[in-house]
Amino acid sequence: MQGTTVKAAEQAEYTHPKHKDYHLRDLVTAAVNPALSVHLGRLEPGGEIFVHTHDSQTETFHILSGQAVCTMGEEKIEYGSGTCGTAPPGIPHGLKNEGQEPVVLMAMFTPPLK
Repeated sequence: MQGTTVKAAEQAEYTHPKHKDYHLRDLVTAAVNPALSVHLGRLEPGGEIFVHTHDSQTETFHILSGQAVCTMGEEKIEYGSGTCGTAPPGIPHGLKNEGQEPVVLMAMFTPPLK
């Protein structure tokens, strides 16, 4: 068995097809870790990860930089750098960047999303 090293800047960036101005890089997928997937996201100013749920994944997201308004269930909460949220299956969640700077975040899914 061997470990894996991933350099985020070397991973292809793509725009999420269902959200507004949200760009992703897949860092860890089920092919590397069958228990977890990890994705680096960038939410542009005015961008939004629309409120959604996952049927079978728990999503944990950690804000690395910037500020966003997080919808978690019925609550709206200010999320800034260093804030981490966890949305179990079936819990509505989303992020909106109302600021002037991009929001950079790490999104982790258990089990893997991809």
